[in-house]
Amino acid sequence: MDPVVARLADRFLHHPVWVSAATSIAEGASSQVFFSHLDSEWHLLRREGRSLLIEGPSPDPDFGFCFTPASIERIFSVPDDAHIADFAIELFECITSEDPETKIDFRVHAPFSQLLKRGYVKLLLRGGPRVMQYAARHGVRTLSDLRRLLKEARSEDPVKVLKDIQAR
Repeated sequence: MDPVVARLADRFLHHPVWVSAATSIAEGASSQVFFSHLDSEWHLLRREGRSLLIEGPSPDPDFGFCFTPASIERIFSVPDDAHIADFAIELFECITSEDPETKIDFRVHAPFSQLLKRGYVKLLLRGGPRVMQYAARHGVRTLSDLRRLLKEARSEDPVKVLKDIQAR
């Protein structure tokens, strides 16, 4: 296994913040995962209470991510004793980054209702006031704003959609 992928897989299984965050996500939920330095497709799957990074396509992805090695290093900088908000904000910063080295390409595949059922909104709420303040600074102040952002992001580049919302 590629060392970058191996480190990320290990982090999903053992980093306290990541493990705690994942408890909000439903069994069977999955995301499509690519790595900028590899040709293969992977997926992240919640199975038996664990987040497994598995080679091969996801049968029903909620999201799609493409990580660069530098983006992975950046999210690895979240300390072991950090709050979920620290991880969430670092992830969002990478998703909205203009720097191609640290940018995480992100896509929404699932409808809002599925994301709600699978626990992603609950996970955002667990981020607490800091995540809510971060979202508000980026134009997402209500659940309706989040729903609209995710709906628009299913058909367009989510970063472009977020910038359009911020401009309103």
